Amino acid sequence: MGGVRIPFPPKGLPLSLRLEGDRLQGEVQARVPVFGEVRLPFAARLEGPLLKPLPLPPPALEVEGRLGEGVLDLSFRLHLGEKWGDRALAHILEALLLRHLEDALSPEAKTLV
Repeated sequence: MGGVRIPFPPKGLPLSLRLEGDRLQGEVQARVPVFGEVRLPFAARLEGPLLKPLPLPPPALEVEGRLGEGVLDLSFRLHLGEKWGDRALAHILEALLLRHLEDALSPEAKTLV
């Protein structure tokens, strides 16, 4: 599961977010070699400062994390299938999406491992 710390609300990132009540919805966008433009939606429920993943049909990200004052810590996982090839592809796409977000963040942004 990859993770990243981003400013909240995000500006200038390949990430869209909507917070409505206790539900956070969004989408990560990235240009991925071979696949082209990839847009993966996600949804989570806010329980206090914690984000708990809500299920979406594949392909979608499973997101969890913590919302703080002016910052959002996100961890995400991509589920594409149960076969080993599907899982391997999901890990590759997770790494590429994380790298894309890291590249878009300012130098002082912190990657969570």
